[in-house]
Amino acid sequence: MKKTIVALAAACCMAFGWQAPSAEAAGSYTYYQVKKGDTLSRIAKQYHTTVTTLKSLNRLKSDMIYIGEKLKVPAAAKTTTTASANKKGVSLSAADRKLLAQLVQAETGSSEPFAGKVEVALVVFNRTKHPEFPKTVRGVIYQKTKSGYAFVPVKTGKLTRIQPTKQDYEAVDKALALFPNDRRGSLYFYNPKITKDKWMLSRPVTIRIGHHVFAK
Repeated sequence: MKKTIVALAAACCMAFGWQAPSAEAAGSYTYYQVKKGDTLSRIAKQYHTTVTTLKSLNRLKSDMIYIGEKLKVPAAAKTTTTASANKKGVSLSAADRKLLAQLVQAETGSSEPFAGKVEVALVVFNRTKHPEFPKTVRGVIYQKTKSGYAFVPVKTGKLTRIQPTKQDYEAVDKALALFPNDRRGSLYFYNPKITKDKWMLSRPVTIRIGHHVFAK
Protein backbone atom coordinates (compact mmCIF):
# COMPACT_ATOMS: atom_id res chain seq x y z
CA MET A 1 0.00 0.00 0.00
CA LYS A 2 2.78 2.43 0.94
CA LYS A 3 4.64 1.66 -2.29
CA THR A 4 1.48 2.42 -4.26
CA ILE A 5 1.05 5.83 -2.57
CA VAL A 6 4.69 6.76 -3.16
CA ALA A 7 4.42 5.72 -6.78
CA LEU A 8 1.29 7.82 -7.28
CA ALA A 9 2.96 10.85 -5.65
CA ALA A 10 5.99 10.50 -7.90
CA ALA A 11 3.76 10.19 -10.94
CA CYS A 12 1.91 13.38 -10.02
CA CYS A 13 5.18 15.28 -9.63
CA MET A 14 6.34 14.05 -13.03
CA ALA A 15 3.03 14.91 -14.67
CA PHE A 16 2.63 18.40 -13.36
CA GLY A 17 6.27 19.33 -12.69
CA TRP A 18 7.70 20.75 -9.53
CA GLN A 19 7.92 24.56 -9.60
CA ALA A 20 9.75 26.68 -7.06
CA PRO A 21 7.92 29.73 -5.74
CA SER A 22 8.57 32.58 -8.16
CA ALA A 23 10.23 35.65 -6.66
CA GLU A 24 8.75 37.76 -9.45
CA ALA A 25 5.28 36.81 -8.25
CA ALA A 26 5.94 39.14 -5.32
CA GLY A 27 5.76 42.02 -7.78
CA SER A 28 9.35 43.22 -8.08
CA TYR A 29 13.02 42.40 -7.78
CA THR A 30 16.34 44.18 -7.49
CA TYR A 31 19.93 43.18 -8.22
CA TYR A 32 22.75 41.92 -6.03
CA GLN A 33 26.39 41.80 -7.17
CA VAL A 34 28.19 38.67 -6.03
CA LYS A 35 31.19 39.29 -3.77
CA LYS A 36 34.10 37.07 -2.72
CA GLY A 37 32.90 34.40 -0.31
CA ASP A 38 29.24 34.58 -1.39
CA THR A 39 27.19 31.47 -1.93
CA LEU A 40 23.58 31.10 -3.04
CA SER A 41 22.59 29.96 0.43
CA ARG A 42 24.23 33.00 2.05
CA ILE A 43 22.52 35.39 -0.38
CA ALA A 44 19.20 33.60 0.08
CA LYS A 45 19.47 34.02 3.85
CA GLN A 46 20.32 37.72 3.47
CA TYR A 47 17.23 38.34 1.35
CA HIS A 48 14.95 36.01 3.33
CA THR A 49 14.33 33.71 0.40
CA THR A 50 15.46 30.24 -0.73
CA VAL A 51 18.20 28.89 -2.99
CA THR A 52 15.52 27.31 -5.17
CA THR A 53 13.82 30.69 -5.63
CA LEU A 54 17.11 32.40 -6.53
CA LYS A 55 17.94 29.69 -9.05
CA SER A 56 14.47 29.97 -10.59
CA LEU A 57 14.60 33.78 -10.75
CA ASN A 58 18.04 33.74 -12.39
CA ARG A 59 17.50 30.57 -14.45
CA LEU A 60 20.53 28.93 -12.89
CA LYS A 61 21.11 25.23 -13.59
CA SER A 62 23.56 24.80 -10.73
CA ASP A 63 24.63 26.44 -7.46
CA MET A 64 27.73 27.90 -9.11
CA ILE A 65 28.00 31.72 -9.00
CA TYR A 66 30.88 34.04 -9.89
CA ILE A 67 32.40 37.16 -8.30
CA GLY A 68 31.01 40.25 -9.99
CA GLU A 69 27.94 38.44 -11.32
CA LYS A 70 24.64 40.32 -10.87
CA LEU A 71 21.76 38.25 -9.54
CA LYS A 72 18.08 39.09 -9.33
CA VAL A 73 16.85 38.99 -5.72
CA PRO A 74 13.36 39.62 -4.30
CA ALA A 75 13.00 43.34 -3.67
CA ALA A 76 10.00 42.96 -1.41
CA ALA A 77 11.95 40.77 1.01
CA LYS A 78 14.80 43.25 1.21
CA THR A 79 12.65 46.35 1.69
CA THR A 80 10.45 44.65 4.27
CA THR A 81 13.50 43.64 6.27
CA THR A 82 14.97 47.12 6.09
CA ALA A 83 11.70 48.70 7.07
CA SER A 84 11.21 46.40 10.05
CA ALA A 85 14.67 47.32 11.26
CA ASN A 86 13.79 50.98 10.85
CA LYS A 87 12.83 52.28 14.29
CA LYS A 88 10.74 55.03 12.73
CA GLY A 89 8.54 52.45 11.03
CA VAL A 90 8.62 53.42 7.35
CA SER A 91 6.66 50.87 5.34
CA LEU A 92 7.65 50.45 1.70
CA SER A 93 5.84 47.92 -0.47
CA ALA A 94 7.18 46.78 -3.84
CA ALA A 95 4.61 49.02 -5.58
CA ASP A 96 5.57 52.09 -3.53
CA ARG A 97 9.26 51.34 -4.08
CA LYS A 98 8.67 51.46 -7.81
CA LEU A 99 6.60 54.65 -7.52
CA LEU A 100 9.36 56.36 -5.53
CA ALA A 101 11.97 55.16 -8.04
CA GLN A 102 9.82 56.67 -10.81
CA LEU A 103 9.75 60.00 -8.94
CA VAL A 104 13.53 59.87 -8.46
CA GLN A 105 14.02 59.29 -12.19
CA ALA A 106 11.53 62.05 -13.10
CA GLU A 107 13.24 64.59 -10.86
CA THR A 108 16.88 63.69 -11.57
CA GLY A 109 17.04 61.88 -14.92
CA SER A 110 20.59 61.07 -15.97
CA SER A 111 22.01 64.52 -15.24
CA GLU A 112 22.15 64.29 -11.44
CA PRO A 113 24.70 62.29 -9.40
CA PHE A 114 23.68 59.23 -7.40
CA ALA A 115 23.88 61.22 -4.15
CA GLY A 116 21.28 63.61 -5.57
CA LYS A 117 18.94 60.72 -6.34
CA VAL A 118 19.32 59.42 -2.79
CA GLU A 119 18.57 62.85 -1.33
CA VAL A 120 15.38 63.19 -3.42
CA ALA A 121 14.18 59.86 -1.99
CA LEU A 122 15.15 61.03 1.51
CA VAL A 123 12.96 64.11 1.06
CA VAL A 124 9.96 61.82 0.60
CA PHE A 125 10.87 59.65 3.60
CA ASN A 126 11.47 62.72 5.79
CA ARG A 127 8.07 64.10 4.89
CA THR A 128 6.31 60.96 6.13
CA LYS A 129 7.49 61.83 9.66
CA HIS A 130 6.73 65.56 9.49
CA PRO A 131 3.32 66.75 10.79
CA GLU A 132 2.69 68.94 7.73
CA PHE A 133 2.79 66.00 5.28
CA PRO A 134 0.98 62.67 4.76
CA LYS A 135 2.16 59.63 6.72
CA THR A 136 2.93 57.34 3.79
CA VAL A 137 5.29 57.43 0.81
CA ARG A 138 2.40 57.22 -1.66
CA GLY A 139 0.51 59.91 0.24
CA VAL A 140 3.51 62.27 0.12
CA ILE A 141 4.03 61.73 -3.61
CA TYR A 142 0.37 62.37 -4.42
CA GLN A 143 -0.18 65.17 -1.92
CA LYS A 144 -2.39 67.91 -3.33
CA THR A 145 -1.48 71.59 -2.98
CA LYS A 146 -3.04 74.89 -4.02
CA SER A 147 -1.25 74.65 -7.37
CA GLY A 148 -2.26 71.03 -7.97
CA TYR A 149 0.30 68.55 -6.60
CA ALA A 150 3.52 68.80 -4.62
CA PHE A 151 5.65 67.27 -7.38
CA VAL A 152 5.62 68.47 -10.99
CA PRO A 153 5.75 64.96 -12.57
CA VAL A 154 2.51 64.13 -10.72
CA LYS A 155 0.95 67.42 -11.78
CA THR A 156 1.75 66.77 -15.45
CA GLY A 157 0.50 63.18 -15.25
CA LYS A 158 3.80 61.75 -16.53
CA LEU A 159 5.00 60.06 -13.33
CA THR A 160 3.53 56.56 -13.80
CA ARG A 161 4.69 56.41 -17.44
CA ILE A 162 8.33 56.85 -16.44
CA GLN A 163 10.59 53.79 -16.43
CA PRO A 164 13.00 53.91 -13.46
CA THR A 165 16.54 52.61 -13.87
CA LYS A 166 18.47 50.17 -11.70
CA GLN A 167 20.28 53.16 -10.19
CA ASP A 168 16.97 54.80 -9.25
CA TYR A 169 15.94 51.65 -7.35
CA GLU A 170 19.33 51.54 -5.66
CA ALA A 171 18.93 55.18 -4.61
CA VAL A 172 15.57 54.38 -3.01
CA ASP A 173 17.06 51.42 -1.12
CA LYS A 174 20.03 53.52 0.00
CA ALA A 175 17.74 56.30 1.23
CA LEU A 176 15.60 53.82 3.16
CA ALA A 177 18.72 52.48 4.88
CA LEU A 178 19.96 55.99 5.71
CA PHE A 179 16.63 57.43 6.80
CA PRO A 180 16.61 56.40 10.49
CA ASN A 181 19.84 58.32 11.10
CA ASP A 182 19.47 61.10 8.54
CA ARG A 183 20.49 64.31 10.30
CA ARG A 184 19.98 66.77 7.45
CA GLY A 185 16.23 66.32 7.43
CA SER A 186 15.73 67.69 3.91
CA LEU A 187 12.05 68.35 3.16
CA TYR A 188 12.30 70.27 -0.13
CA PHE A 189 14.50 70.52 -3.20
CA TYR A 190 14.64 72.91 -6.12
CA ASN A 191 16.77 74.13 -8.99
CA PRO A 192 17.91 77.67 -8.08
CA LYS A 193 18.14 78.59 -11.77
CA ILE A 194 14.46 77.86 -12.24
CA THR A 195 12.71 78.44 -8.90
CA LYS A 196 11.48 81.99 -8.25
CA ASP A 197 9.34 81.22 -5.22
CA LYS A 198 10.54 83.51 -2.42
CA TRP A 199 9.29 81.25 0.35
CA MET A 200 11.16 78.25 -1.05
CA LEU A 201 14.31 80.29 -1.58
CA SER A 202 14.14 81.43 2.06
CA ARG A 203 14.20 77.89 3.49
CA PRO A 204 17.35 76.79 5.40
CA VAL A 205 19.64 74.95 2.99
CA THR A 206 20.69 71.45 4.08
CA ILE A 207 22.94 70.49 1.15
CA ARG A 208 23.62 71.26 -2.53
CA ILE A 209 23.99 68.33 -4.91
CA GLY A 210 24.29 68.69 -8.66
CA HIS A 211 21.68 71.14 -9.97
CA HIS A 212 19.52 70.88 -6.85
CA VAL A 213 19.43 72.74 -3.59
CA PHE A 214 17.90 70.77 -0.69
CA ALA A 215 16.25 72.57 2.22
CA LYS A 216 14.02 72.15 5.24
